[in-house]
Amino acid sequence: MVRVFIGFGSNLGDKLANIKRAITSINNELGQVVHHSSFYQSEPWGFTSSELFINGVLELLTNFSAEELLFGLKKIECNIGRQEKTLEFYTDRLIDLDILYYGESLINIHDLEIPHPRIYDRRFVLEPMVEIAPNFIDIKVGQSVKQLLNTCSDESILKKILN
Repeated sequence: MVRVFIGFGSNLGDKLANIKRAITSINNELGQVVHHSSFYQSEPWGFTSSELFINGVLELLTNFSAEELLFGLKKIECNIGRQEKTLEFYTDRLIDLDILYYGESLINIHDLEIPHPRIYDRRFVLEPMVEIAPNFIDIKVGQSVKQLLNTCSDESILKKILN
């Protein structure tokens, strides 16, 4: 089994229900969710919206390949109601599921780059990741996620809303 970290977020509809449904689906369809971080409220990143996000990170043990996992996550997003991206910029969304790390693999194929290329600039990913795996080493840069958080340029403020 491979240890995987997945970032999740929602800023439309019943955000908590969207996230809980996604976590349950991931556990039922893609492997064993070992645990997840608290849920954090944050401002949108990379675009302007009046809707705040709820974000977090989960740890998954899976036998699926990275590409199979990506396909499964996209299917879960679709089942929750997310529309396929048609634009090259960020927008509001019912659910967003991103593979952050897939074991200690470096992957860059098709629509999949691991470690996730923007993890280093996103406090809303690093802070919940530090909560569940502070000493996990990012193979690309050779630093723990706790070190990455300490040097992150994103100064947004996250509010923990649910453990």
